[in-house]
Amino acid sequence: GPVYQIQFSLMKDVASLLLDTTGPGLYKRGYRAVGVAAPLRETLAAALVMLSGYRGKDPFCDPFCGSGTICIEAALIAKNRAPGLNRTFSAQKWAWLPSQTWVDGAGEAMDLEYDGDYDIWGGDIDPGAVAIARDNAVKADVEDLVRFEVADARTFHRSDPYGRIVTNPPYGERLMEKREAEDLYRELGQVWRRLPEGWRTLVLSSHTEFERSFGRPAAKKRKLYNGMIKCDLFMYGNV
Repeated sequence: GPVYQIQFSLMKDVASLLLDTTGPGLYKRGYRAVGVAAPLRETLAAALVMLSGYRGKDPFCDPFCGSGTICIEAALIAKNRAPGLNRTFSAQKWAWLPSQTWVDGAGEAMDLEYDGDYDIWGGDIDPGAVAIARDNAVKADVEDLVRFEVADARTFHRSDPYGRIVTNPPYGERLMEKREAEDLYRELGQVWRRLPEGWRTLVLSSHTEFERSFGRPAAKKRKLYNGMIKCDLFMYGNV
């Protein structure tokens, strides 16, 4: 039968009882059935896209796309799709909540969506990750808006006068040794310097020597957490 999950919190001798209407965490959009090692939460990926200022007009690229989360969230933002539209919530099974309410809400959300042609690209050197990214794009119903390709980030280039790179490369903590990560950041810095001046680049990393390896101090930084890992969002270009 339906699940009625009770939660509680204690704050300064005050107890609050809460009825969980959601079930699985809200960061789970419903499209990422499988992932790769060290995946980025959907909500953090969406935050990175929003901090980049992307609204669907300029080219958007992630050269370390992994399971495709950042690019998929960029496509959802470009379409103005309501988060969680493709997932279910615990309260949908509660008999005392009219089922038509959920149908009406979804319909209202879909009426607010945009249609357009978007240049959203993700690349990864791992063919398995690219296959997962494409599958996740199908689950998110944005496979016609995002291109995923097997590609080496060190050879990334674009001639468009404006665009955005938003990426979450390996940190050197769980997936790579720090020296390998530093070499990768150095090459990423070379890629960035070859791009036209109108490009904006955002890189999420926990590496304390990122800017030194990248070869340029960031124009702006934001402190964020990827799970339990304290990170900085290094922002380059016109930010």
